[in-house]
Amino acid sequence: MPRSKVGLSLLAISLALLFGAIATRGDAAKKGIAGVIPTTLTIYENSELTGDVQCLQSDNGPCIKFGKSGIKLDLNGFTMTGTANEPPRATCVTAAAFGAQEADGIQSRFDKVKIEGPGMVQRMRRHGIALLGTSADPVDKSVVKKLVSHQNCFSGIFLGFVNNTLVEGVVSARNSANSEARPCGGVCVTNSNNNRVRRSEVAGNGSIAPGTTIPGPIPNDFGVGLVGSSSGNIIEENGMGGNINGLALFPIGALTPTGNLIRKNVIVGNPPIEVSADNTGINPAGADIRDFSAAGSNTFEGNLCVTYTGATNPPPCPNMPQFAGHRNNHGGGSDDD
Repeated sequence: MPRSKVGLSLLAISLALLFGAIATRGDAAKKGIAGVIPTTLTIYENSELTGDVQCLQSDNGPCIKFGKSGIKLDLNGFTMTGTANEPPRATCVTAAAFGAQEADGIQSRFDKVKIEGPGMVQRMRRHGIALLGTSADPVDKSVVKKLVSHQNCFSGIFLGFVNNTLVEGVVSARNSANSEARPCGGVCVTNSNNNRVRRSEVAGNGSIAPGTTIPGPIPNDFGVGLVGSSSGNIIEENGMGGNINGLALFPIGALTPTGNLIRKNVIVGNPPIEVSADNTGINPAGADIRDFSAAGSNTFEGNLCVTYTGATNPPPCPNMPQFAGHRNNHGGGSDDD
């Protein structure tokens, strides 16, 4: 065989071995997760579900917990299920034990983590997904995308002291039936800044339990909530229907949401008519937008909504007549605007 052909053959074999080794290392670097999780599982590398997961953790901690920054959990089309079954949900964490029992489905206290679907996180005893920082050390630049958070006792997706994070393309439904006095919902943004919640659907979230962190003992759950000092957040192109409140802007003491942009959302049918009809002593039981921020401190643009309670004048709702046909929550936006 001529030397040139021998050389080419050896080069081809070497390249094949090299790329094979790289592929093997890449596969080995992704941890597979499936089956029963009896105590909190902490991940330190890119991980994926390889089957459905039962979260039976006996330590009252999260089911899956991130152990470092910059890694990804891929639900890979599977479902994580906790022990909080249909109402009355006797196994839910109580409001009194909320801080001590962090029984979330997925929890991270680190920067730049990614949690992606398709897949579902459901029936967790506290939050479905919780990204948690502190006032002194907020977590930063994470992503939650393309998954379902369903029937969790408190919020479907909770951001607490979280900045510069993207929540996109999620469905968060039937959460917060056990939140009691805490303001919880489909997506809860609390004391968190410069995040974006977009192109998501939140429906059927919340209970009529009265809250104590806003004026008066009135229901304080929601589809999407901006709570406490949350500022600079963009809430855009989402659908919010059938929640106790569709969008809520709620203070915590002297901390009030300011400087947030709420645009091009469809926020209608909050709360369901049955809630209002069966609770006539609570007036109103909820609204499409319930706003306890100061007049003019947040910006509303191009939302489709009917009912509003708050100080903004003129109110952002009702505005149905301005729409020629139905503007859905995916209309008119781009990734960069």
